Formats: sequence, C-alpha cells, structure tokens
Amino acid sequence: MITFLFILLLFAGLILIFLQVKDLTKAPTIQRPVYIVDSQPIDLDAYLREYFTNKVPQKTIYVNVSAYTSTKDQTDGSPYVTAVGTPVRDGILAANFLPIGTVVRMPDKFGDKLFVVEDRMDERFSLQVDVWMSDQEEAKKFGIQFLKMEVF
Repeated sequence: MITFLFILLLFAGLILIFLQVKDLTKAPTIQRPVYIVDSQPIDLDAYLREYFTNKVPQKTIYVNVSAYTSTKDQTDGSPYVTAVGTPVRDGILAANFLPIGTVVRMPDKFGDKLFVVEDRMDERFSLQVDVWMSDQEEAKKFGIQFLKMEVF
C-alpha cells in the first residue's frame, strides 16, 4: 500500500512538472495596447497615419539602425514588454537619444511607415536605434544599416 501511494505521488508530481514546463515553452500572446484619444479607443496606426500624413518632419538625421526581437539575449528580463510597459509589436522603436513617444519615419527603407519610440537600448548604444521585429531571422538579415530618419 505504501509503495502504491509513493508511486501515485511520484506520478502526480511528474505530471505537474510536465505541465509547468509545457507552459514555460509557450510564447506569450502579444496583445496590442488600447490607446485612448478624446475618451475613445483608437487604432494607433490609423491615428498616426492620419495625423502625420501632411506633417513636415522637425529634423532629418542619419543613424545606424539595427533590429531586435523578443529574446532574452537581446532584451532585459521581460522581452515582450517595452520600457514604457506596453507589449512589443510592429512599429516599436528603441532609442536612447529621443524622448519616449517620439514618432519617426525611415523612408528609404520602410516608406511611409511610422515608428514610435517606446523602448530603450543598452546605454552603450547612445546614437543608434533598434527596430523591433517578430522574426529573429528577419532581424539578422536586417543587420545594421545607416539610414535617413525623419523625426516629427
């Protein structure tokens, strides 16, 4: 009887360990944050496109642009969360020399696509920007590029 209980407890423990490990291997679901303007939820991409369509950039600079993904070796302890607490997603930019919330465009590489600074980089990369990408191979192919960046 004691042997049976021991085997039962051991089996139950192994099942619990398996379920915990299985949960750790799942990639978290990335939910897009809801932005509120005039007390109404908005689609941020549509809002940015509409607002910045006819805007003239405040300045144009040339910077080294690299790409990063949500892996622990490229981020801090929370790879799916930006420095401002929003989930990572397409259109996020990490930069230390621009204020959080700055909107930029890199027309030579990304056309009219707008990026918002919501993340930071390691302090040794003071004059570089990092574009978040969902695919690690795509980020590796991107490499480091010297691009024109329009700052709004």
